[in-house]
Amino acid sequence: MKRYIFFILIAFLQSIPIIAQKYLINIYAVDPISQENISDLNLTIMYNDTLKIPYKVISDNANNGFTVEIDYKKGKYSLLIEKKGYKSARTSFEISHKRNSFYSTSVIYLDKERTKTRNLGEAVVRATHIKMVHKRDTIVYDAAAFELAEGSMLDALIAQLPGAELKNGQITVNGKLIENLIVNGEDFFKGNPKVALENLPAYTVKNIKVYDKASDDAYLRKKDIRGKAIGAEEHFVMDVILKKAYSKGWLGNVEGGYGLPADKYLGKAFVLGYTDKNRFSAFGNLNNIVDTQVGSLSGDWQNQWDQNGKLDVKLGGIEYIINHDKSQFWGNAVLTHEETNTENKNSGVSFFDTGDIYSRTHTRLTEKKTHLLTNHRYKYSGERVFFDLKPMIDYMKNNNSNINQSAQFLSNPMEQYRMQSLDSLFSYNGLNTSFAKDLLNKIEKDRKGKSDWLIANLDIDARASLLKTNDMLGFSLKSNYRHDNMNRLSSYNKVYGAASTLKNTGENILQSSYYGFKNYGTQVHANYCYIINPYQVDKMQYAVITPSMDYIIQHYEYTNDWLKFNDLLTGDKLQNSIIPPSAIDKGSLSVDENNTNHSKLNRHNYAPGLQFQYTYMPSLNSGKKLDMLLMLVDNIQYERLRYHSHRYLSDTLVMRTCNMFSSDLVMEYEHITKKFKREIAFKYRYSQNASGIYNKVNSLNDSDPINVSINNPNLQNSASHNISSSYNFYNNSNHRSVALNASYKRTKNAEANAHIYNRETGVNTWIPMNINGNWSTSASVQYTMPFGKEEAFQLNLITSSSNVHSADYATDTDELERSVVNTHTLRQNVSLKYHVAKCDFGIRGNMAWVKSHSKRESFEDISAFDITSSATALLNLPHDWQIGTDITLYCRRGYSDNTLNTSNWVWNASLAKSVLKGSLTFKLNAVDMLAQISNVQHTINAQGRTETWVNSQPRYVMLHVIYKFNVKPRKKAA
Repeated sequence: MKRYIFFILIAFLQSIPIIAQKYLINIYAVDPISQENISDLNLTIMYNDTLKIPYKVISDNANNGFTVEIDYKKGKYSLLIEKKGYKSARTSFEISHKRNSFYSTSVIYLDKERTKTRNLGEAVVRATHIKMVHKRDTIVYDAAAFELAEGSMLDALIAQLPGAELKNGQITVNGKLIENLIVNGEDFFKGNPKVALENLPAYTVKNIKVYDKASDDAYLRKKDIRGKAIGAEEHFVMDVILKKAYSKGWLGNVEGGYGLPADKYLGKAFVLGYTDKNRFSAFGNLNNIVDTQVGSLSGDWQNQWDQNGKLDVKLGGIEYIINHDKSQFWGNAVLTHEETNTENKNSGVSFFDTGDIYSRTHTRLTEKKTHLLTNHRYKYSGERVFFDLKPMIDYMKNNNSNINQSAQFLSNPMEQYRMQSLDSLFSYNGLNTSFAKDLLNKIEKDRKGKSDWLIANLDIDARASLLKTNDMLGFSLKSNYRHDNMNRLSSYNKVYGAASTLKNTGENILQSSYYGFKNYGTQVHANYCYIINPYQVDKMQYAVITPSMDYIIQHYEYTNDWLKFNDLLTGDKLQNSIIPPSAIDKGSLSVDENNTNHSKLNRHNYAPGLQFQYTYMPSLNSGKKLDMLLMLVDNIQYERLRYHSHRYLSDTLVMRTCNMFSSDLVMEYEHITKKFKREIAFKYRYSQNASGIYNKVNSLNDSDPINVSINNPNLQNSASHNISSSYNFYNNSNHRSVALNASYKRTKNAEANAHIYNRETGVNTWIPMNINGNWSTSASVQYTMPFGKEEAFQLNLITSSSNVHSADYATDTDELERSVVNTHTLRQNVSLKYHVAKCDFGIRGNMAWVKSHSKRESFEDISAFDITSSATALLNLPHDWQIGTDITLYCRRGYSDNTLNTSNWVWNASLAKSVLKGSLTFKLNAVDMLAQISNVQHTINAQGRTETWVNSQPRYVMLHVIYKFNVKPRKKAA
């Protein structure tokens, strides 16, 4: 395989001429108001500031800019760019090497010349705002075209953007994931887009741009004919552009709310200060209503972080940006305190050829977390040198308690309500109830613990552009440190039921444990970008060859100290309640030999790599472009593990060397005209992974009495093939778009966790083993169509399908049995939005069908439906009154546990009144007025299926008071 890739690379290089007799200059002149390219430019080109150079116009294209040709000659050049009605602009460049015979300017803004003004009569201007346009490779949304609720934040605006979706805290546009949300081209609480979504007022936004943003060192690199930096990394971003009125001064908002029942409260504050060069922002948020939801009126948006259960949160943060000359200082700090109360109810079944095992589990988890995360950055952008310094500190402290009740049965218990079987079995004399007939075992666990972590990272990056060739030399140094601690007291109570051969017996297990983990290391990276960028009259092509080397050294240290006491139960003792962890006497515990150990692992990685990028354009005016990326990395890993086990009272030394090869091939085709934009992409990735070195150690872990893990020293490396493709089409005239995505993944020698179940004891033993036959496919189609007068209607259709072929091992006998399950999922999402007379209406329907099938004799096929339909309305009424409402139906059918086959209506509504020109808003908000919110999840693989209910925030009514302010700088007297 490596040999074929090498020959392909040589063939591409031979097709690119290196020597050029002509030189191409590309100018991007843009109107700063309309953001459109300016054509028909007048140029004056000077050589060494003395000789005027003649030129030939090659292209004057709205997409590719203004392009001219001159004779090739080394030296310094200056450009005078002129256009009638605009102020002139100047730039300069140098021709120094024949290998690179093309120069493209960065965007040059030509300001319009001032003209004499005359006083005219009063005029009424009625602007028609187009919601979305494509400008070259950028999607631009006009914020003024979207009618929003009074007091709306950025999240509500993004919720209405055509083609935009937010799921599981991630934003996608036309099916493509947004990697970063930025404001005015700069990071804004990077890594936490929720801050901008919830706190930045929508009225401050001029437009939102979606595009591929080049890395910060892009200005050092040569530009191609599209104005893009050659060889620079790109990230798909959403850039929120603020109105000019909010580029200087201060703005902010304060919100308070109180609700019933149970004393619900909400308090928020946000302030943002801007100057030409600096920015400062701060926010605070405290509430007990799980206020992490965004875009609620869209009917489909989910939360920025997991909000399962009840949450009382207090968080705040600050961020600053200071620009001085060529330097920039950026940083933020976010402090969070969370108190969570999460309840899970699980109905499950494990597949075995001799008969399936059914289970019920009820878990109650409470946590108190304090989390501090702070990132900072110093960036220097010199003429030929770029330097980047990024320190980070992350500290988390968590106190938690966990109560778990579970039971296993030979048949599926018939319940009148969710978890009725557990309520019965764990009541007094529960072993004599009807649910005890098929009971194998029942287990109660009670845990209390404290944990913390400290993470500190320091990243240093440096880039240098070589003077003569514009090649790039890169170097980076990344250092990391992490320290984890966890102390825990645990109490288990286990009783065997009537269906077990061990009936009328049980055991109490008491444990005290300490877990410590320390990791620190350094990664050094160096690369050299060799650029081949010749000019050809009839076509455009260039290549970048980047050899690289990574060296990584890491040190890991693990400490596991366990104490244990085991008390066998019979007779009347079986009805005794579980011993609270707080009552455990550590002096009565003895060393748990299986789980008390200490280890040190040193790892060295040598990873030589080669990256090849190639771009081809058939002509300068065609708008067609083909990009290809080929990346090869050979990761050679050396590991040295010293493992000390209390069980054997001796040290074990393990050493090994692994070779893990990976390759990436990316091909992208783009065709842009005035009428449409078409993109086609194909990606292939091959990767190898080695199993963990701890599998080489002869040890087992039974710290959890019902789940035992055993190492397997005979594991082989796994290899994965991952293929994906996409097609995107956008029509500039009717603003319709189509996005198609498909993927396929297969893993050879996948590392499966083989499951051995003991019917007598209820103990699960897990052994990692290699297995073949794991693959998955997925495909989706998204179609967005605006229609009607002034595009008042927005239709969005998403059809997706996936198939997972899951292979694993599971048995309740002495022989492992191969288990294979096929799971098909079909989803259809439809949404229609309508805007008229400052009012918005929307309907949405989502249908998910899951079908699971297996050839196993005992497997019962599954065919389940999740259907969600919703309607929303937002009415902006006279005198600054506003009414908003949304109602959603959640319908589930086909689940094996009948208590999960439910229909729930969730109805929310709000009433708002604004005064003081919109600065002060009173809002009455009612959430889940029908008290039917429910959260059910369904998962299935080759070993079994699980259906889970999670508690959620109960209904409430809250009165909000919102105040917004905007302080602009005073205008200087004339």
